[in-house]
Amino acid sequence: MLPQASSSKKIAPAPVAPLIPSDLPRIPPDLSCFVLYEPLRPNYDKQPIRVGTHGGNTFWAPPNRKNAYLRDKASAQLFRWIGGRMTSITAGDLNKCTTYAVATIFTQWPDTPHLLAVTFDAEKKDVVEENGGWKVLSFDYVPQPGTQGIYSSVSVAGGKQQIAAPGSPAWVPQLLPKVYDFDPRPNRPQHPVSAGLIGNLALLFAIPAFSALPGALSHILTRYMQPNRWHRHQLQHGRECHGIRR
Repeated sequence: MLPQASSSKKIAPAPVAPLIPSDLPRIPPDLSCFVLYEPLRPNYDKQPIRVGTHGGNTFWAPPNRKNAYLRDKASAQLFRWIGGRMTSITAGDLNKCTTYAVATIFTQWPDTPHLLAVTFDAEKKDVVEENGGWKVLSFDYVPQPGTQGIYSSVSVAGGKQQIAAPGSPAWVPQLLPKVYDFDPRPNRPQHPVSAGLIGNLALLFAIPAFSALPGALSHILTRYMQPNRWHRHQLQHGRECHGIRR
């Protein structure tokens, strides 16, 4: 999955995602961008299936060569995100827009529950260690000013493997796999309060796309992604369906 956020005007860095279950300042109604989803499929004729090992377990890994992908332009979908809401639109000319953020993201199910990502187009640049390599989602903790809340800032270079506070049942595990949920085992001086998700814009838009099958993308984005809130749906999950990653 290759989500790309583009805008014809500047938008604030690291805006609050429209996935947040808590009370937050209202998203400005004129804050907007275009979001393009383009499926990338591994081309095993160009690079054989890659398999990694960790702790005695083997797992599938996406190709790391830029020529080892097939871009499914026929299945590309374009949306406009404005004021925290997604609207499906017909394909337009994005060449005049400034690309704000790009990410390529794959699920590793059933080998692991993780999502692997890079913050660039894996069909245009090799995913080698010099470019960071494939990374699992990670987080940094950002205090919410004036409250006891803590934001979980999602990226591929965060210092933490779990979110900063217990996730709402509305979006864990539907948006984030349970492996990323708050870990209560370390000793903490007080029980943390979740302020929600912020961080890399392309990753934030990619995460909900995996909550259902590809054919339901428009349905879930336009109906269940609301300003500052994710409404849980009952559709078949996308991360754990055979054939999604490969």
